Amino acid sequence: MATKRTLDTKSTEEQTTGESKTKKVKISLDSSTGSLTKENVDKSDQSSKKVAKQNEITCKNKEEKDDRMDDHTMTAITIKIGMNETSTYKYVDTKDKFIEVIKELQEMIKIKQMIAVDCEGVDLSRFGSVTLINIGTRDLVYLIDILKIGNSVFDDGLRTILEDSGIEKLMFDCREDADALLHLHKVKLDGVLDVQILEVSNRVHIYRNGYTKIRSLKHCLEEYVNDNTLLNIKLQGRSSMNMSSKIWEKRPLDENMLKYASVDILGLFKLYDALRTRMSHSVWKAASSRYCDTTRSRNRMYRDGSGILPKGVII
Repeated sequence: MATKRTLDTKSTEEQTTGESKTKKVKISLDSSTGSLTKENVDKSDQSSKKVAKQNEITCKNKEEKDDRMDDHTMTAITIKIGMNETSTYKYVDTKDKFIEVIKELQEMIKIKQMIAVDCEGVDLSRFGSVTLINIGTRDLVYLIDILKIGNSVFDDGLRTILEDSGIEKLMFDCREDADALLHLHKVKLDGVLDVQILEVSNRVHIYRNGYTKIRSLKHCLEEYVNDNTLLNIKLQGRSSMNMSSKIWEKRPLDENMLKYASVDILGLFKLYDALRTRMSHSVWKAASSRYCDTTRSRNRMYRDGSGILPKGVII
């Protein structure tokens, strides 16, 4: 039977990159072969591995903490919307962020700041989905991700804002938004000031006995708002939408789509400034209310949107 006999144990020092580290070298004799073997025990090496392991655990804990903080922290993204003009949007994708947003919105409403609302979705109507609700002021837009947070947003404060007739909300062609909100989420949109009604108001009197075509937001921005920066952001978003009909259900949302959603809100304020004197406030609000009802109040078999202003909206 082969045995090992210890001949000597000694300490040696090695110089490595300017540092001395001590190794214990155990020398043994293998009786079967007569050869010497070395067994190195590097205490310094063991200590380094222990420190490295501890650092790894610390880094992992920090990353997990950062991830938890991200769930509660909204990043404000600044975008250029004009030659010398910027605005900000915040993407809201967790319930904790949403609760914070509702408090901020309530404060804005309390001090009478005007707000604007827009919905995004796939086949936006009772036949499709609402995946994003955008709501904000001239300076700050909240992009509320309904797809990620869920329907709880309505019971946690959003329903109150959307249904309150006293909280006036700028919108543009509110018909399908109102239809989707009512039939998919039991939210009866009210308090709307539809900017599309302002734009068509001058032309409806010319064609009172015929059909009055309504114009898209892009068309109106091109005609009434001198802002190529804003329009370019819309064009980039529209290009992405043309490549995928379900882009509003894609997660994570592309930055171009977040900007697109934001400038739709910001564009409403610019249009409002350009067209606000076309109708008295009371007539405009009443016409907007009728506009909301034209689609959501009737039976529909499919998404049958029309490019013609419904009769009876502007009296």
